[in-house]
Amino acid sequence: GEIKLVVNGADRRAIVVNAPPSGTRRPAVLILHGGQGSAEQMRLTSGFDQLAPKEGYIAVYPEGTDYGQGRHAWNTGHLLRRQVKDADDVTYLDALSDRLIAEHGADPKRIYMTGGSNGGMMTYVYSVSKARRLAAAAPIVASMFTLERIPEVPLPILIINGKKDDEVPMEGGMSKNPLVSADQSTPYRPVEEVVAFWTKVNRCPAEPKVTTSGTVTTRYYAPTEGGAAVQFMV
Repeated sequence: GEIKLVVNGADRRAIVVNAPPSGTRRPAVLILHGGQGSAEQMRLTSGFDQLAPKEGYIAVYPEGTDYGQGRHAWNTGHLLRRQVKDADDVTYLDALSDRLIAEHGADPKRIYMTGGSNGGMMTYVYSVSKARRLAAAAPIVASMFTLERIPEVPLPILIINGKKDDEVPMEGGMSKNPLVSADQSTPYRPVEEVVAFWTKVNRCPAEPKVTTSGTVTTRYYAPTEGGAAVQFMV
């Protein structure tokens, strides 16, 4: 199905898959596309549709603002902001979550968010500003631009990055893709700084459990009482 919303005078939409029967509730996973993407493109390429019936969740594909030729992006405040004309995506994602809870059987205590690249950056922005509204977050191949604002509550988070990523380099700074850096007003923070930010927010122990499988190293920071887990995969 499709949800249509008007947010601050702008028409917005999202695709909803596997909503539960009337009167029942399921967790909802919001899956944010990358820059130049769309809700349809993310639905076709992410694999969340196939897992939704097996795992029993609602797959939700929000859509950013169109900036020409069917390309959409999220306003993180630091990248593609001019192209999307200062769209208020935090308010849009709030309104979308409210609609999912009110009309599509989403469990308000189990709203999850993930996204890739520009969608991962938006996942960070939303997680920092609206941690109370999420059960957990999973930003993929993304980073944060600023570490000034602290989330109100700890939030379980899975962070996945690539060592050889030129679009969002591990060491931070400007993207090595000139098309991206031209639209980037603030350097990325180094990914290790972002992981440290979340382990502090989530009150994690200093020492993670480290496991390696092939080329992937996973650092798992266990939750302490009143805190939340951080898992970092690279």
